[in-house]
Amino acid sequence: MPDALRLLRACIFLFNMKTNVILSSQSRLLFDVTIRQQTKTGFLNLSDLELAYASDRIINSRKERGRVQDIIAQKENAERIFFVLKETGIINSDISEFIEMCQEDGMVKTLKKLGVYKVSGARDNKTIWCNPYIWVLVAMELSPTLYAKTVVWLTDRLVFNRIESGEMYKGLTKSVSVFFDVDYPALARALNHVVFGKHETAIRNTGSEEQLHELQRLENNLSFSIDAGFIKSFPALMEQIRDIWRKKYNQIY
Repeated sequence: MPDALRLLRACIFLFNMKTNVILSSQSRLLFDVTIRQQTKTGFLNLSDLELAYASDRIINSRKERGRVQDIIAQKENAERIFFVLKETGIINSDISEFIEMCQEDGMVKTLKKLGVYKVSGARDNKTIWCNPYIWVLVAMELSPTLYAKTVVWLTDRLVFNRIESGEMYKGLTKSVSVFFDVDYPALARALNHVVFGKHETAIRNTGSEEQLHELQRLENNLSFSIDAGFIKSFPALMEQIRDIWRKKYNQIY
């Protein structure tokens, strides 16, 4: 295969891996509502949180405290949001400037300007996304049960799980780039067969946290083996993956 064609295939595949996929893993269930997350931005879905909050109110007979947007707009939450944004390096202003912005433009518009809150779709398809730290702050304000569940999510590292397929694949693709004959789609399929026992389009986006951790360990180990010179070619890499698959699924010939 000509070098230019190989490079083009690799670039197309890497571009597809970096698109803003919406994750829907069952690890993100909250009151039977799947909380969606974008891989590219890390944003969590506030509209999903509102549905979970509605379910919580019904199950636990709670009075409504207002919409999610109302919680964000509450004056007492402005200071909390400021320090979250300050701690994560999103803003460098002092709190008086931030409060002034919120008073002039409103909290939601201010957050949109800062790039931590966005609305996508329209009418029936309208949905709201926000920075995961702000999402957690809102969730913990809504009700005692949501507070408890969010604390557990944080402790278990489910909300801020940053080992999604696009992020994990970067290190391995950098390592295999030293080989001249890399078939990136074949490599991804082989890894999926090891971890998930099969290959399907976007299968990584619905993987459990345990499966994603397994995928991370596998890709990190393979990347290390390539960088250290233990795996010296792409065919050798694929054979190593096949060996791992055989051992895992007792397919020893």
